[in-house]
Amino acid sequence: MTSMVNLVLTSPDYFILLLCRVSGLVFASPIFGRVNIPRVAKIILVAAVTYLLFSVFPQTVAIQYSTMVGFALIIAGELLLGMALAFITNIFFSLTAFTAGQLIDMQIGFGIVNVYDIQNNTQIPMMGNVLNLMLILVFFAVDGHLKLIEMIYLTLERMPIGTLVLSPDVGFTALELFARAFMLGVMMALPILASGLMLEICFGMMMRAVPQIHMFVVGIPMKMLVGIIVFLFTLPVFARFSNRIFDEMFIGMEKMFAMFVN
Repeated sequence: MTSMVNLVLTSPDYFILLLCRVSGLVFASPIFGRVNIPRVAKIILVAAVTYLLFSVFPQTVAIQYSTMVGFALIIAGELLLGMALAFITNIFFSLTAFTAGQLIDMQIGFGIVNVYDIQNNTQIPMMGNVLNLMLILVFFAVDGHLKLIEMIYLTLERMPIGTLVLSPDVGFTALELFARAFMLGVMMALPILASGLMLEICFGMMMRAVPQIHMFVVGIPMKMLVGIIVFLFTLPVFARFSNRIFDEMFIGMEKMFAMFVN
């Protein structure tokens, strides 16, 4: 314990800045920063990861600041980098799942049904909640949480602590990642949308052949039934497709790295 404290006291300002970078990712991430995770557990995780990285990456570049205001600005930059990585994680988890869930709900007749999401403190589509939970489970199953911590390690290799300069193109990069996540969400919903379109064509042919059939009475329950069946059969496909979502997410993080040039 004494050796740990002595190691931290050798470069306390460097340790504080590294702590801010890790805290920005952990507390704002939909993986580590979920509201149902105790704050004590989050603090312990931040401290453990920070000390581990502090041991692997000792201070090699002098941190340039002359006043406390300058040091506070450096702290803000480190927090911003961690939160930017967490923002990308939120985009690919929440936007992708909720976009696909909203499209699926509208197609099968669950458009007016929402559930409360304690993480985002808002109403979300029912199928979107299912897909979001599935993404989180698959993410842990493929050791994505370890990859997320590795991304912090990569930031230290490419962007040493205290040397960050924000690029003016960061907004365009965030917009590009937003559009990419939206497109992935639409792709996730395509099997349900295709089955719904085929069902609509069948209903149209039935109405032409037998005009006496009341399609509103028959069609809505049939769309729900077929939609749920197709959704259940395509869940393994969604699970495999989630690997592509994670790959795009980590690629997006590397693009965001370029926006913090040193």
